[in-house]
Amino acid sequence: MKKNILFVAAIAAMLLTSCEEYLNVKPKGYDIASKIEHYQGLLLGLQEELCFVSESFPYMCFDTYVEEDGYANMYSIPVLGSHACNGYKWEKNLYREDETCGEWSTFSKAFYYFNIVINQVLDAEDGTPEQRLALQSEARILRAYCTFLMSEFFGDVPIIKEATTIGGDYSLHNREDVIDFVLAEMRESVDHLEDAKEHYMRVFKPSGLALYGKVLFYLGRYDEAEVILGEAYDAIKTRSDIGLTDYYSRSDADRNVDFITFAYEDPEMLFMLSSAYRLWPSVYCESYGMLLTGVKTDIIKRFYYDRNDTRLSLLTSVSSGKTAYQAFKSSDKYGPNLKKMISDNGVNVPKVYVMYAECLARSGKTEKAREVLLELRRNRMDPGHENIPDDVVSADQLTVFAFEEGLREQIGFGTSWYDMRRVWNDPLFQYMKEYYVHTLGNETYTLTEDKLYLDYPPAVTLWHPEYLEKR
Repeated sequence: MKKNILFVAAIAAMLLTSCEEYLNVKPKGYDIASKIEHYQGLLLGLQEELCFVSESFPYMCFDTYVEEDGYANMYSIPVLGSHACNGYKWEKNLYREDETCGEWSTFSKAFYYFNIVINQVLDAEDGTPEQRLALQSEARILRAYCTFLMSEFFGDVPIIKEATTIGGDYSLHNREDVIDFVLAEMRESVDHLEDAKEHYMRVFKPSGLALYGKVLFYLGRYDEAEVILGEAYDAIKTRSDIGLTDYYSRSDADRNVDFITFAYEDPEMLFMLSSAYRLWPSVYCESYGMLLTGVKTDIIKRFYYDRNDTRLSLLTSVSSGKTAYQAFKSSDKYGPNLKKMISDNGVNVPKVYVMYAECLARSGKTEKAREVLLELRRNRMDPGHENIPDDVVSADQLTVFAFEEGLREQIGFGTSWYDMRRVWNDPLFQYMKEYYVHTLGNETYTLTEDKLYLDYPPAVTLWHPEYLEKR
Protein backbone atom coordinates (compact mmCIF):
# COMPACT_ATOMS: atom_id res chain seq x y z
CA MET A 1 0.00 0.00 0.00
CA LYS A 2 1.44 3.33 -0.99
CA LYS A 3 2.08 5.76 1.81
CA ASN A 4 0.04 8.52 0.23
CA ILE A 5 -3.11 6.44 -0.01
CA LEU A 6 -4.83 8.56 2.61
CA PHE A 7 -4.91 11.49 0.24
CA VAL A 8 -6.97 9.59 -2.28
CA ALA A 9 -8.96 7.22 -0.09
CA ALA A 10 -12.55 6.97 -1.21
CA ILE A 11 -11.79 8.23 -4.71
CA ALA A 12 -13.42 5.15 -6.17
CA ALA A 13 -16.49 5.86 -4.08
CA MET A 14 -16.67 9.47 -5.21
CA LEU A 15 -17.73 8.84 -8.80
CA LEU A 16 -20.61 11.04 -9.75
CA THR A 17 -23.95 9.45 -8.97
CA SER A 18 -26.25 12.29 -9.96
CA CYS A 19 -26.71 14.83 -12.75
CA GLU A 20 -27.26 12.38 -15.60
CA GLU A 21 -26.30 14.95 -18.17
CA TYR A 22 -22.71 14.60 -17.03
CA LEU A 23 -20.50 11.57 -17.57
CA ASN A 24 -18.87 9.73 -14.71
CA VAL A 25 -15.16 10.35 -14.43
CA LYS A 26 -12.77 7.69 -13.22
CA PRO A 27 -9.13 8.04 -12.14
CA LYS A 28 -6.59 8.68 -14.85
CA GLY A 29 -5.94 5.56 -16.85
CA TYR A 30 -9.62 4.67 -17.19
CA ASP A 31 -12.33 6.99 -18.54
CA ILE A 32 -10.88 10.43 -19.23
CA ALA A 33 -12.76 13.72 -19.22
CA SER A 34 -12.54 15.27 -22.66
CA LYS A 35 -15.36 17.80 -23.08
CA ILE A 36 -16.42 20.95 -21.29
CA GLU A 37 -19.52 19.23 -19.89
CA HIS A 38 -17.34 16.50 -18.36
CA TYR A 39 -15.26 19.04 -16.47
CA GLN A 40 -18.40 20.92 -15.44
CA GLY A 41 -19.74 17.62 -14.18
CA LEU A 42 -16.64 17.08 -12.07
CA LEU A 43 -17.04 20.43 -10.34
CA LEU A 44 -20.82 20.11 -10.02
CA GLY A 45 -20.81 16.55 -8.75
CA LEU A 46 -17.96 17.05 -6.31
CA GLN A 47 -19.68 19.60 -4.14
CA GLU A 48 -21.79 17.12 -2.19
CA GLU A 49 -18.60 15.34 -1.23
CA LEU A 50 -17.10 18.47 0.34
CA CYS A 51 -18.84 17.85 3.62
CA PHE A 52 -17.66 17.40 7.18
CA VAL A 53 -20.04 14.79 8.59
CA SER A 54 -20.17 15.11 12.37
CA GLU A 55 -16.47 15.82 12.61
CA SER A 56 -14.61 17.51 15.44
CA PHE A 57 -14.21 21.18 14.76
CA PRO A 58 -17.82 22.31 15.35
CA TYR A 59 -17.43 21.18 18.95
CA MET A 60 -14.39 23.43 19.30
CA CYS A 61 -16.51 26.57 18.95
CA PHE A 62 -16.93 28.87 21.94
CA ASP A 63 -20.73 28.85 21.79
CA THR A 64 -21.14 25.07 22.07
CA TYR A 65 -21.97 23.11 25.19
CA VAL A 66 -22.39 19.38 25.79
CA GLU A 67 -24.20 17.81 28.73
CA GLU A 68 -23.96 14.27 30.00
CA ASP A 69 -27.65 14.00 30.85
CA GLY A 70 -27.15 11.04 33.10
CA TYR A 71 -24.37 9.29 31.25
CA ALA A 72 -21.37 8.22 33.32
CA ASN A 73 -18.94 10.02 31.03
CA MET A 74 -18.88 11.78 27.71
CA TYR A 75 -17.34 8.86 25.86
CA SER A 76 -20.43 6.76 26.56
CA ILE A 77 -22.65 9.13 24.59
CA PRO A 78 -23.31 7.14 21.42
CA VAL A 79 -24.19 10.12 19.25
CA LEU A 80 -20.77 11.74 19.78
CA GLY A 81 -17.56 10.09 18.65
CA SER A 82 -14.43 10.31 20.74
CA HIS A 83 -12.97 12.83 18.28
CA ALA A 84 -15.92 15.17 18.87
CA CYS A 85 -15.44 14.79 22.62
CA ASN A 86 -11.73 15.56 22.24
CA GLY A 87 -12.60 18.62 20.16
CA TYR A 88 -14.93 19.85 22.88
CA LYS A 89 -12.04 19.57 25.35
CA TRP A 90 -9.70 21.33 22.89
CA GLU A 91 -7.26 18.45 22.67
CA LYS A 92 -4.60 18.78 19.98
CA ASN A 93 -4.73 15.13 18.97
CA LEU A 94 -8.38 14.40 18.25
CA TYR A 95 -8.44 11.17 16.29
CA ARG A 96 -7.58 7.55 16.88
CA GLU A 97 -5.39 5.70 14.42
CA ASP A 98 -8.40 3.84 13.01
CA GLU A 99 -10.45 7.00 12.38
CA THR A 100 -10.64 9.13 9.26
CA CYS A 101 -10.13 12.82 9.99
CA GLY A 102 -12.68 14.88 8.11
CA GLU A 103 -10.69 18.07 8.61
CA TRP A 104 -7.93 16.40 6.58
CA SER A 105 -9.55 13.89 4.23
CA THR A 106 -12.39 16.17 3.13
CA PHE A 107 -9.89 18.36 1.31
CA SER A 108 -7.20 15.89 0.35
CA LYS A 109 -9.54 13.65 -1.62
CA ALA A 110 -11.11 16.66 -3.36
CA PHE A 111 -7.74 17.83 -4.67
CA TYR A 112 -7.71 14.86 -7.06
CA TYR A 113 -10.73 16.20 -8.92
CA PHE A 114 -9.69 19.84 -8.81
CA ASN A 115 -6.37 18.87 -10.36
CA ILE A 116 -7.98 16.89 -13.16
CA VAL A 117 -9.77 20.05 -14.22
CA ILE A 118 -6.81 22.36 -13.65
CA ASN A 119 -4.32 20.21 -15.53
CA GLN A 120 -6.53 18.97 -18.40
CA VAL A 121 -9.41 21.32 -19.17
CA LEU A 122 -7.37 23.67 -21.38
CA ASP A 123 -7.03 20.72 -23.77
CA ALA A 124 -10.78 20.00 -23.87
CA GLU A 125 -12.18 18.96 -27.26
CA ASP A 126 -14.79 21.70 -27.32
CA GLY A 127 -15.59 25.07 -25.78
CA THR A 128 -13.99 28.44 -26.35
CA PRO A 129 -10.63 29.36 -24.83
CA GLU A 130 -12.52 31.66 -22.46
CA GLN A 131 -14.81 28.85 -21.28
CA ARG A 132 -11.90 26.51 -20.69
CA LEU A 133 -9.96 29.17 -18.78
CA ALA A 134 -13.02 29.98 -16.67
CA LEU A 135 -13.39 26.33 -15.63
CA GLN A 136 -9.70 26.05 -14.83
CA SER A 137 -9.92 29.25 -12.77
CA GLU A 138 -12.94 27.90 -10.88
CA ALA A 139 -11.03 24.75 -9.96
CA ARG A 140 -7.99 26.80 -8.93
CA ILE A 141 -10.15 28.92 -6.62
CA LEU A 142 -11.61 25.77 -5.08
CA ARG A 143 -8.23 24.11 -4.66
CA ALA A 144 -6.77 27.24 -3.09
CA TYR A 145 -9.69 27.71 -0.71
CA CYS A 146 -9.62 24.09 0.44
CA THR A 147 -5.85 24.31 0.92
CA PHE A 148 -6.44 27.40 3.05
CA LEU A 149 -9.05 25.67 5.23
CA MET A 150 -6.78 22.66 5.64
CA SER A 151 -4.02 25.00 6.79
CA GLU A 152 -6.40 26.71 9.21
CA PHE A 153 -6.65 23.41 11.03
CA PHE A 154 -3.10 22.08 10.75
CA GLY A 155 -0.79 24.96 9.85
CA ASP A 156 1.85 23.35 7.62
CA VAL A 157 0.11 21.22 4.97
CA PRO A 158 0.85 19.76 1.53
CA ILE A 159 0.29 21.74 -1.66
CA ILE A 160 -1.16 19.09 -3.95
CA LYS A 161 -1.03 19.92 -7.65
CA GLU A 162 -1.31 16.49 -9.27
CA ALA A 163 -4.23 14.13 -9.88
CA THR A 164 -2.58 10.82 -9.18
CA THR A 165 -3.08 7.77 -7.03
CA ILE A 166 0.58 6.82 -7.14
CA GLY A 167 3.59 9.01 -6.54
CA GLY A 168 3.05 12.71 -6.27
CA ASP A 169 4.48 15.27 -3.89
CA TYR A 170 2.77 15.28 -0.49
CA SER A 171 5.54 16.94 1.46
CA LEU A 172 4.56 19.57 3.99
CA HIS A 173 4.96 23.26 3.20
CA ASN A 174 5.29 25.82 5.95
CA ARG A 175 2.26 27.98 6.64
CA GLU A 176 3.79 31.08 5.03
CA ASP A 177 4.46 29.27 1.74
CA VAL A 178 0.98 27.75 1.79
CA ILE A 179 -0.60 31.19 2.17
CA ASP A 180 1.57 32.61 -0.63
CA PHE A 181 0.36 29.78 -2.88
CA VAL A 182 -3.31 30.24 -1.92
CA LEU A 183 -3.32 33.99 -2.51
CA ALA A 184 -1.43 33.75 -5.79
CA GLU A 185 -3.90 31.15 -7.08
CA MET A 186 -6.89 33.27 -6.12
CA ARG A 187 -5.42 36.51 -7.37
CA GLU A 188 -4.55 35.01 -10.77
CA SER A 189 -7.88 33.18 -11.16
CA VAL A 190 -10.65 35.43 -9.88
CA ASP A 191 -10.77 37.75 -12.91
CA HIS A 192 -11.21 34.81 -15.28
CA LEU A 193 -14.30 33.38 -13.55
CA GLU A 194 -17.48 33.37 -15.56
CA ASP A 195 -19.81 36.22 -14.66
CA ALA A 196 -22.92 34.06 -14.93
CA LYS A 197 -26.09 33.54 -12.93
CA GLU A 198 -25.05 32.15 -9.56
CA HIS A 199 -25.51 28.44 -8.96
CA TYR A 200 -25.40 26.95 -5.51
CA MET A 201 -22.84 24.32 -6.49
CA ARG A 202 -20.56 26.42 -8.65
CA VAL A 203 -18.11 29.30 -8.27
CA PHE A 204 -18.77 32.28 -10.49
CA LYS A 205 -17.56 35.88 -10.29
CA PRO A 206 -19.38 37.14 -7.15
CA SER A 207 -18.70 33.96 -5.17
CA GLY A 208 -15.06 33.87 -6.29
CA LEU A 209 -14.55 37.44 -5.12
CA ALA A 210 -16.26 36.61 -1.84
CA LEU A 211 -14.03 33.57 -1.25
CA TYR A 212 -10.88 35.52 -2.09
CA GLY A 213 -11.93 38.34 0.21
CA LYS A 214 -12.77 35.89 2.98
CA VAL A 215 -9.29 34.36 2.86
CA LEU A 216 -7.66 37.79 3.08
CA PHE A 217 -10.04 38.71 5.92
CA TYR A 218 -9.21 35.63 7.99
CA LEU A 219 -5.53 36.25 7.45
CA GLY A 220 -5.98 39.67 9.04
CA ARG A 221 -5.05 41.48 5.83
CA TYR A 222 -7.97 43.83 6.24
CA ASP A 223 -6.89 46.60 3.85
CA GLU A 224 -6.59 44.11 1.00
CA ALA A 225 -9.75 42.31 2.04
CA GLU A 226 -11.70 45.57 2.03
CA VAL A 227 -10.97 46.08 -1.66
CA ILE A 228 -11.95 42.56 -2.74
CA LEU A 229 -14.98 42.32 -0.44
CA GLY A 230 -16.07 45.72 -1.72
CA GLU A 231 -16.06 44.28 -5.24
CA ALA A 232 -18.06 41.26 -4.04
CA TYR A 233 -20.51 43.55 -2.24
CA ASP A 234 -20.96 45.72 -5.33
CA ALA A 235 -21.47 42.62 -7.50
CA ILE A 236 -24.16 41.33 -5.13
CA LYS A 237 -25.92 44.69 -5.17
CA THR A 238 -26.24 44.65 -8.95
CA ARG A 239 -27.68 41.12 -9.15
CA SER A 240 -31.25 39.87 -8.88
CA ASP A 241 -30.31 36.24 -8.23
CA ILE A 242 -28.40 36.85 -4.99
CA GLY A 243 -28.98 39.15 -2.06
CA LEU A 244 -30.17 39.31 1.54
CA THR A 245 -33.22 37.40 2.71
CA ASP A 246 -35.62 39.46 4.83
CA TYR A 247 -36.14 37.19 7.84
CA TYR A 248 -38.96 39.23 9.36
CA SER A 249 -41.08 39.04 6.20
CA ARG A 250 -40.85 35.25 6.46
CA SER A 251 -42.11 35.13 10.06
CA ASP A 252 -45.62 33.94 10.91
CA ALA A 253 -48.11 34.97 13.57
CA ASP A 254 -46.23 32.89 16.17
CA ARG A 255 -42.99 34.76 15.46
CA ASN A 256 -41.49 31.72 13.84
CA VAL A 257 -39.33 32.42 10.79
CA ASP A 258 -39.86 30.09 7.85
CA PHE A 259 -36.28 29.34 6.85
CA ILE A 260 -35.67 26.88 4.04
CA THR A 261 -32.17 25.51 3.70
CA PHE A 262 -32.64 22.90 1.00
CA ALA A 263 -34.97 22.88 -1.99
CA TYR A 264 -34.26 19.64 -3.80
CA GLU A 265 -37.43 19.90 -5.85
CA ASP A 266 -36.14 23.12 -7.39
CA PRO A 267 -32.40 23.49 -6.77
CA GLU A 268 -32.25 26.75 -8.66
CA MET A 269 -34.38 28.30 -5.90
CA LEU A 270 -31.90 27.50 -3.15
CA PHE A 271 -30.51 31.03 -3.19
CA MET A 272 -33.96 32.55 -2.93
CA LEU A 273 -35.08 30.37 -0.02
CA SER A 274 -31.95 29.55 1.93
CA SER A 275 -31.69 30.78 5.50
CA ALA A 276 -28.21 32.11 4.77
CA TYR A 277 -28.91 33.11 1.16
CA ARG A 278 -25.84 31.32 -0.08
CA LEU A 279 -23.30 32.36 -2.59
CA TRP A 280 -21.40 29.10 -2.39
CA PRO A 281 -22.10 26.20 0.00
CA SER A 282 -19.53 23.79 -1.35
CA VAL A 283 -17.62 23.23 1.88
CA TYR A 284 -20.10 22.71 4.67
CA CYS A 285 -20.62 20.52 7.70
CA GLU A 286 -23.67 18.56 8.67
CA SER A 287 -25.79 20.36 11.28
CA TYR A 288 -23.78 19.46 14.32
CA GLY A 289 -26.49 20.10 16.93
CA MET A 290 -27.01 16.54 18.04
CA LEU A 291 -29.27 15.63 20.92
CA LEU A 292 -26.86 16.73 23.61
CA THR A 293 -25.33 19.86 22.13
CA GLY A 294 -26.60 23.41 22.22
CA VAL A 295 -25.82 27.06 22.79
CA LYS A 296 -25.21 28.47 26.25
CA THR A 297 -27.92 30.83 27.43
CA ASP A 298 -25.38 33.38 28.67
CA ILE A 299 -23.83 33.39 25.18
CA ILE A 300 -27.22 34.18 23.66
CA LYS A 301 -27.81 36.95 26.20
CA ARG A 302 -24.36 38.43 25.59
CA PHE A 303 -24.45 38.46 21.81
CA TYR A 304 -28.16 39.02 21.14
CA TYR A 305 -29.12 42.44 22.39
CA ASP A 306 -32.89 41.92 22.60
CA ARG A 307 -35.70 39.59 21.60
CA ASN A 308 -36.36 41.48 18.39
CA ASP A 309 -33.60 39.68 16.52
CA THR A 310 -35.22 37.20 14.16
CA ARG A 311 -32.02 35.15 14.03
CA LEU A 312 -33.11 33.71 17.37
CA SER A 313 -35.41 31.47 15.32
CA LEU A 314 -32.30 29.50 14.47
CA LEU A 315 -32.23 28.30 18.10
CA THR A 316 -34.90 26.12 19.67
CA SER A 317 -35.92 25.80 23.30
CA VAL A 318 -35.19 22.27 24.49
CA SER A 319 -38.11 22.23 26.92
CA SER A 320 -40.84 23.91 24.89
CA GLY A 321 -39.78 23.16 21.34
CA LYS A 322 -40.36 26.80 20.44
CA THR A 323 -37.67 28.98 18.98
CA ALA A 324 -35.81 31.48 21.13
CA TYR A 325 -37.38 34.20 18.98
CA GLN A 326 -40.85 33.01 20.06
CA ALA A 327 -40.21 32.66 23.77
CA PHE A 328 -36.79 33.34 25.25
CA LYS A 329 -36.30 32.09 28.81
CA SER A 330 -32.98 32.70 30.48
CA SER A 331 -33.31 29.45 32.44
CA ASP A 332 -33.87 27.32 29.36
CA LYS A 333 -31.46 25.34 27.22
CA TYR A 334 -31.22 26.10 23.53
CA GLY A 335 -30.11 23.90 20.70
CA PRO A 336 -29.88 24.42 16.95
CA ASN A 337 -33.20 24.45 15.15
CA LEU A 338 -32.29 21.49 12.97
CA LYS A 339 -35.10 22.15 10.51
CA LYS A 340 -33.78 25.61 9.85
CA MET A 341 -30.00 25.52 9.64
CA ILE A 342 -26.91 23.99 8.17
CA SER A 343 -23.33 24.88 9.04
CA ASP A 344 -21.60 26.58 6.14
CA ASN A 345 -17.83 26.76 5.74
CA GLY A 346 -17.99 28.38 2.34
CA VAL A 347 -19.24 31.92 1.99
CA ASN A 348 -22.67 33.50 1.83
CA VAL A 349 -24.16 36.93 1.27
CA PRO A 350 -24.53 38.04 4.92
CA LYS A 351 -20.95 36.94 5.59
CA VAL A 352 -19.79 39.29 2.85
CA TYR A 353 -21.73 42.11 4.53
CA VAL A 354 -20.26 41.61 8.01
CA MET A 355 -16.71 41.07 6.76
CA TYR A 356 -16.87 44.14 4.56
CA ALA A 357 -18.37 46.25 7.36
CA GLU A 358 -15.63 45.18 9.78
CA CYS A 359 -12.92 46.05 7.26
CA LEU A 360 -14.49 49.45 6.69
CA ALA A 361 -14.71 50.14 10.41
CA ARG A 362 -11.08 49.09 10.93
CA SER A 363 -9.96 51.59 8.29
CA GLY A 364 -12.03 54.40 9.81
CA LYS A 365 -14.73 54.45 7.11
CA THR A 366 -17.43 54.42 9.76
CA GLU A 367 -20.21 56.01 7.70
CA LYS A 368 -19.98 53.35 4.99
CA ALA A 369 -19.62 50.60 7.62
CA ARG A 370 -22.83 51.77 9.30
CA GLU A 371 -24.61 51.82 5.95
CA VAL A 372 -23.65 48.20 5.24
CA LEU A 373 -24.60 47.03 8.75
CA LEU A 374 -27.94 48.82 8.69
CA GLU A 375 -28.78 47.19 5.36
CA LEU A 376 -28.06 43.79 6.90
CA ARG A 377 -29.98 44.50 10.10
CA ARG A 378 -33.09 45.68 8.23
CA ASN A 379 -33.27 42.10 6.98
CA ARG A 380 -32.70 40.56 10.42
CA MET A 381 -34.50 42.64 13.05
CA ASP A 382 -38.13 43.39 13.76
CA PRO A 383 -39.09 46.69 12.10
CA GLY A 384 -37.92 49.66 14.11
CA HIS A 385 -35.13 47.74 15.87
CA GLU A 386 -32.48 47.77 13.17
CA ASN A 387 -30.54 50.81 14.36
CA ILE A 388 -27.04 50.37 15.71
CA PRO A 389 -26.98 51.03 19.49
CA ASP A 390 -26.27 54.62 20.52
CA ASP A 391 -23.19 53.64 22.52
CA VAL A 392 -21.44 52.35 19.37
CA VAL A 393 -19.64 55.54 18.38
CA SER A 394 -15.94 55.12 17.62
CA ALA A 395 -14.31 53.13 14.82
CA ASP A 396 -13.10 50.55 17.37
CA GLN A 397 -16.59 50.17 18.84
CA LEU A 398 -18.04 49.77 15.37
CA THR A 399 -15.37 47.16 14.56
CA VAL A 400 -16.43 45.16 17.61
CA PHE A 401 -20.09 45.58 16.71
CA ALA A 402 -19.48 44.31 13.17
CA PHE A 403 -17.58 41.33 14.59
CA GLU A 404 -20.49 40.52 16.90
CA GLU A 405 -22.93 40.86 14.01
CA GLY A 406 -20.93 38.07 12.41
CA LEU A 407 -21.39 35.97 15.54
CA ARG A 408 -25.11 36.67 15.51
CA GLU A 409 -25.21 35.36 11.96
CA GLN A 410 -23.58 32.07 12.97
CA ILE A 411 -24.35 31.40 16.64
CA GLY A 412 -24.95 27.67 16.90
CA PHE A 413 -23.76 26.94 13.37
CA GLY A 414 -20.46 25.39 14.43
CA THR A 415 -18.25 27.74 12.41
CA SER A 416 -17.14 30.38 14.93
CA TRP A 417 -13.82 28.55 15.37
CA TYR A 418 -12.35 30.53 12.49
CA ASP A 419 -13.18 33.86 14.13
CA MET A 420 -11.89 32.65 17.49
CA ARG A 421 -8.53 31.98 15.87
CA ARG A 422 -8.55 35.18 13.82
CA VAL A 423 -8.89 37.58 16.76
CA TRP A 424 -6.77 35.63 19.25
CA ASN A 425 -4.08 38.32 19.47
CA ASP A 426 -6.26 41.29 18.50
CA PRO A 427 -6.33 43.77 21.41
CA LEU A 428 -9.94 44.70 20.61
CA PHE A 429 -11.14 41.18 21.26
CA GLN A 430 -9.34 39.96 24.34
CA TYR A 431 -12.72 40.03 26.12
CA MET A 432 -13.73 37.05 23.98
CA LYS A 433 -11.34 34.75 25.83
CA GLU A 434 -13.63 34.61 28.84
CA TYR A 435 -15.96 32.59 26.62
CA TYR A 436 -13.29 30.15 25.46
CA VAL A 437 -14.15 27.78 28.30
CA HIS A 438 -16.09 24.52 28.03
CA THR A 439 -17.52 22.65 30.97
CA LEU A 440 -18.71 19.10 31.44
CA GLY A 441 -19.98 18.27 34.89
CA ASN A 442 -17.26 19.41 37.30
CA GLU A 443 -14.58 19.52 34.60
CA THR A 444 -13.47 22.76 32.93
CA TYR A 445 -11.54 23.02 29.67
CA THR A 446 -9.90 26.25 28.51
CA LEU A 447 -8.60 27.00 25.03
CA THR A 448 -4.95 28.04 24.95
CA GLU A 449 -2.85 29.40 22.09
CA ASP A 450 -0.91 26.18 21.62
CA LYS A 451 -4.18 24.45 20.69
CA LEU A 452 -5.09 26.74 17.79
CA TYR A 453 -3.59 24.17 15.40
CA LEU A 454 -4.39 20.47 15.55
CA ASP A 455 -1.87 17.65 15.53
CA TYR A 456 -1.73 15.66 12.31
CA PRO A 457 -4.11 12.71 12.65
CA PRO A 458 -2.47 9.34 13.43
CA ALA A 459 -4.01 7.73 10.36
CA VAL A 460 -2.03 10.22 8.25
CA THR A 461 1.26 10.10 10.14
CA LEU A 462 1.12 6.31 9.93
CA TRP A 463 1.87 6.67 6.21
CA HIS A 464 3.77 9.94 6.49
CA PRO A 465 5.93 9.58 9.60
CA GLU A 466 8.02 12.52 8.41
CA TYR A 467 5.11 14.77 9.43
CA LEU A 468 5.88 13.98 13.06
CA GLU A 469 9.08 15.98 12.74
CA LYS A 470 6.97 19.11 12.36
CA ARG A 471 5.49 18.72 15.84
